[in-house]
Amino acid sequence: MRASNSLMRLLKSGVIVATSLILTACSSLQLAYNYAPSLIAYRANTYLNLDETQQALLDQELATFAAWHDETLPRYTATLNAWATRLSNSEPFTGPEILAMQETIEQQLQTISTRAASQLAPLLVTLGPQQVKQLQSKFTDGNEEYYSDYLKNADNPSNIKKRHARLTKRFEDWLGTLSPQQRKILIAVSDNRAPIIQAWYAERKLRQQALIQLIQTQRNAPPAQARQAFEDYLQSLNRYREPILNTQRDKLRLEWAQATAEVLNAASSEQKKYLQKKLRGYAQDFAALTPKRIAKN
Repeated sequence: MRASNSLMRLLKSGVIVATSLILTACSSLQLAYNYAPSLIAYRANTYLNLDETQQALLDQELATFAAWHDETLPRYTATLNAWATRLSNSEPFTGPEILAMQETIEQQLQTISTRAASQLAPLLVTLGPQQVKQLQSKFTDGNEEYYSDYLKNADNPSNIKKRHARLTKRFEDWLGTLSPQQRKILIAVSDNRAPIIQAWYAERKLRQQALIQLIQTQRNAPPAQARQAFEDYLQSLNRYREPILNTQRDKLRLEWAQATAEVLNAASSEQKKYLQKKLRGYAQDFAALTPKRIAKN
């Protein structure tokens, strides 16, 4: 298997960690991970038509990244197992506690993304105008889908119901069937945040534009300069470019964390066992990702 496919496996595992944080509904984390250069590499063959030279460079950089990434895997295993154990504690969850858990995984993902950006910068600065155009087209397609799902006829009762269903399904993927009380909590916070959906859409496009501009301005730049530029871009994802979101950042994060805490506090013993099983299962997957196993794939 090519080195790029080996990294795909690693990044899919990274996505598992990010997805586990959907319980905190961290939109900023989702955006940061979705548009980090690491994801561009993960989807390189669908977003870009790489030539042979670029593909060889990608394989070389990803092989180096894969070897480094293995050093971080025990942290994921420990984090997920700790969360699973916490569910056995009868003490109620709090918003600040959930927020701290979220920040822990954000820091781990930031480390991964920064390293990936450093490894992938040499490839990204070789992209030609047609490849950048193709990337822009992919972004446009995704934005149109986002608009259709979240903004088109947003006040229509059927679309509001779909928005509620998308959110509750995210939680059900990790907890199983939700109770009426849990659904009420999530629907309330979803409705409360509906007015800023347009702002999330704007933030999404601003980050895409910044990435495209970066690729264009760093084309054929010296490796050290390109790496620093892409690392700076990754760091910039810790804040919002859209003024409304930037102003409300802390409030929005705590609001979702508090809602998550309430949902977990209302969880049945069956739901907690269901979540523990998933978290520990993913922890075992990380533990199984050793250099020897990766090399065999």
